[in-house]
Amino acid sequence: MHELIQPELLKKRLAESFFSSHIHYYPSVDSTNALVKTLANQGASEGTIVIAEEQTAGRGRRGKSWVSPAGANLLFSVLLRPPMEGDRVFALTMVLSLAALKAIKKICGVKAMIKWPNDLYVGAKKLAGILTEFAVTEKRVDWAVLGMGINVGWRPDDPEEGGAPATSLVEETERSISRNELLLELLPGFEAFYKEVVRGRLEALYEQWNRHCLVLGKAVVIESEMERIEGRALRIDDCGALIIEDSMGNERRIITGEVSLRLASP
Repeated sequence: MHELIQPELLKKRLAESFFSSHIHYYPSVDSTNALVKTLANQGASEGTIVIAEEQTAGRGRRGKSWVSPAGANLLFSVLLRPPMEGDRVFALTMVLSLAALKAIKKICGVKAMIKWPNDLYVGAKKLAGILTEFAVTEKRVDWAVLGMGINVGWRPDDPEEGGAPATSLVEETERSISRNELLLELLPGFEAFYKEVVRGRLEALYEQWNRHCLVLGKAVVIESEMERIEGRALRIDDCGALIIEDSMGNERRIITGEVSLRLASP
């Protein structure tokens, strides 16, 4: 039997955090991101968080579904109202990735890496994903919703056709991992990083997310509805965009949007 998420414990232990005041917990929702977006449009406060045991219509990027059995994984979305322009919002995705991999290393001893733009991998297997959605008024961000799913207590089956193989923290450690303790480590770390982003102190964070990115220096294929680009991944800039060198030797800046990235075949 999986340990349930304990909202009262979270509120108590996060007392100094802006996440403590608006914790919404549900046994089941269609999508934590969809619910937080509704709350955002109703004027909910920054730091609002929705946590669910199960999502019935969880989504990844590009409309893909996010499959998760009830009670096994860590599924949550947070609401931010950052004073920034829309083209910088994916720096938030990067710092949530950083906070998650640091929490996973501390709680579980598992070393995860960032697969740009929005996944965490252990080796060649996907451990977690992030879905970032936001609204802009006159170029300024009105709200940003960051949803994250981390495979914790689930033993994934074979990947769906075309999908990456998956792993989980129980598979990597062969021991039970507390989702509450993982979240209690992750959220304060993310809040600290977020405050640095808002203050414009990105240099150290930029260095960290590049150091923890698994695709840099490798041949990659970027695909969108508009084009297909092959090149070598050079770095992730301070807005969260990927800089690649294409086959002509030109640097190209790829914003996250609706693109997919895979490593080129050797």
